[in-house]
Amino acid sequence: MYILYFGIILLVGYFLSAIAGKAGFPKIVGYLVAGLLLNPGLIDFVPNGFLGLTDPVTNFCLAFITFEIGSSFSLSELKSTGRKYFKLAFFESFGAFLLIFIGFFFIGTYLLPFSGAGTPVIVAFSLLLASLAAPTDPSATLAVIHEYKAKGPVTKAILGAAAFDDIITLILFSFSLSVSRSLLGGHELSVWHISYTIVYKITGAVFTGFVLGFIFNKTISVFKIADRKSLIIIFLGFLSLTYGLATYFGFDELFSTLTLGFIIRNFNKEENKIMNITEHNMEDLFFLLFFVFSAMHFDFQSVQIHLLVLIGIFILLRILGKYSGMFMGTRLLKMTQNVKHYAFGGLIPQGGIVLGLALIVSKEPGFKDFSNLLMGIIMGATIIHEFIGPMVSRFILRKAKEVKEPR
Repeated sequence: MYILYFGIILLVGYFLSAIAGKAGFPKIVGYLVAGLLLNPGLIDFVPNGFLGLTDPVTNFCLAFITFEIGSSFSLSELKSTGRKYFKLAFFESFGAFLLIFIGFFFIGTYLLPFSGAGTPVIVAFSLLLASLAAPTDPSATLAVIHEYKAKGPVTKAILGAAAFDDIITLILFSFSLSVSRSLLGGHELSVWHISYTIVYKITGAVFTGFVLGFIFNKTISVFKIADRKSLIIIFLGFLSLTYGLATYFGFDELFSTLTLGFIIRNFNKEENKIMNITEHNMEDLFFLLFFVFSAMHFDFQSVQIHLLVLIGIFILLRILGKYSGMFMGTRLLKMTQNVKHYAFGGLIPQGGIVLGLALIVSKEPGFKDFSNLLMGIIMGATIIHEFIGPMVSRFILRKAKEVKEPR
């Protein structure tokens, strides 16, 4: 019977994403709505047992998503503008991280339903939630940029910052995860222990992705593999191998596949063909499965008035944090007035990798006191951000006078 549910998930996800696109929204909105409609907690159709089988598929999709993040960086672009936009991404990402952490830590005692569990739980929750506030989903803004043929310094600043903040998010998430595990798992809580854990995980992950990336490139070169079917099979094999080896050795799986993407993009003679295959032949399927399955894991029992209040607080603090970070960063980097005033608006949409990271948190037994609430806040905020994101992006690009109105 499970193959029946899988077919229904694919079809419902596809058609709802098509409807979302026709209505002017990103496809991710359709995927999330499909997942919520098929959620076992809403309708008694897909059994709970099915969700237990989706974890390997979700991890595989997450590996693909982080691969695409890594493959979006080219050495030539990094050398020319990378340093400036990396700094800008740091300011806007860390601004959101800091404001969410401080805000939820102080309101935790009053608004969080598990506040009686003690300060360590509140700190862990606030840290993890803050790390998930850092990333931007550029797909909504990118769609508006393409539709209106936007061009100019504001557009460049938005795309430049969005390109780097996923990497900063992974660093912040690794830090927050290590600290939270130490706080709630009885491990040693020291700067040395946490630093060693993070360095070990990230260094090992980068090494794994680096080595397997060059083996992949050598394999393609030595065996002269250029046809699409063979490239797809070998690519998926190396993607799985990279993620699996990182898991086996206790490295950060997401950094390993991100590094794999970077190595293939910059050191493979067939990189144009490989990038074309991943973007046009695989992306929609992986995104559909990932976001539908993520929404199907949402716990509807956690939806109460206090959750809606917390979602609203999260969105407000995140927007203020992004604005504050961009305000400081654009001035320190001496960017144009338009960039100072408008660029932050294009960084409001949130989605993509953040749902995968929230799913990782939900699987940790040590976080059971707050994992459902955290997933609920992130899921609700993502849906709202994806709805308001395109409208805000369109508004700020018009104000910056960088768009050509469609005829």
